[in-house]
Amino acid sequence: MTFAVCPEFAAALDLNPGKGDEASAKCRDADVVIDAEYIASETEHDPRGGLSEEDAKRALEAFINTTTKALKKGDRISVGVKKDEDEGFGTFSISKRSARTGRNPQTGKEIQIAAKKVVKFKAGAELSKAVN
Repeated sequence: MTFAVCPEFAAALDLNPGKGDEASAKCRDADVVIDAEYIASETEHDPRGGLSEEDAKRALEAFINTTTKALKKGDRISVGVKKDEDEGFGTFSISKRSARTGRNPQTGKEIQIAAKKVVKFKAGAELSKAVN
């Protein structure tokens, strides 16, 4: 799954690719895109009442904005956590990747890859158990 807003999320966190990393920074096609329309359609048959597309959009934007602000500050974000950080959906964090020397696979020429910050996600125990 992927969020439809990955370019904005990456830009907000200043996750610009270094030289040679352009291909890895692009969003990949996903089987499921979680956006307001998808959330509204998934909740429309909920016996507790579904979300309108506008409410789903506001909730998704709030999650993205809150997560982005916290990660920019260097905080870790735990989603759906109960008692322990390893439970629930998972945890987002920022990691620093050092500058390094890479190689252009087409030409074999060495290139310098700039240091950058990357977002990491560690699945929680509940998510890991659900997919296995």
